[in-house]
Amino acid sequence: MSSASSKSIYGDAEVRRRRTLDAAISLLDEGGYSALTIRAVAKRAGTSTGLIYQYFVDKQDIFAALLSESQLEMADFVNSLPREQGLSALLESMISEFARHWARVGRLTTTWRDIEGMAGSDRESMRELHASVAVYNSALIRALTESAAAEGSRLIDDPALIHLVLSGLKGLSDTIVINIAKEVTPEYFVSFSARALARPSRSDGPAPYERTRRAMAA
Repeated sequence: MSSASSKSIYGDAEVRRRRTLDAAISLLDEGGYSALTIRAVAKRAGTSTGLIYQYFVDKQDIFAALLSESQLEMADFVNSLPREQGLSALLESMISEFARHWARVGRLTTTWRDIEGMAGSDRESMRELHASVAVYNSALIRALTESAAAEGSRLIDDPALIHLVLSGLKGLSDTIVINIAKEVTPEYFVSFSARALARPSRSDGPAPYERTRRAMAA
């Protein structure tokens, strides 16, 4: 087989996979996780169910692929952000993009877990998802640490911090997506929220985790 033929085949395969994922996103936007069926995805993508099964085991596989893609895209985005303006500015730059990803697939994660449970958690798509989450979390912690250093402060040294920041971003994103904070402008809400989220992330001394560890060692 020639190199050109090989590239054509793999290129077409990637295009078909991309078309499948785009169709899935469209269905999720319209009807949530319950609207995501292999038959519906095939119809929206203009292909056959048999072709879908060449790339994905089931709809859980498709959703896991979308989540993985979202995590890696966010990691790239965070890596591209400037650090020199400090922690609040970094978080403010992140919130709108995080909200966009949250609106697309993130907000459906709880529904997906409730419906599917942990079935198939050992499958390849789930391993890829866990790996992509680790990539994003690492990028986020690095960006937070460097931004804090740029403003002359330190990031709190506590393993709970990443979960605090992510929980904050998810809550803020949900508020933005469903437009709860109607009494303030979106720009003000993002700016205020970034400053509020940055405050507990800074350290003026040993973190609670570090104090506990020292006390246990004494």
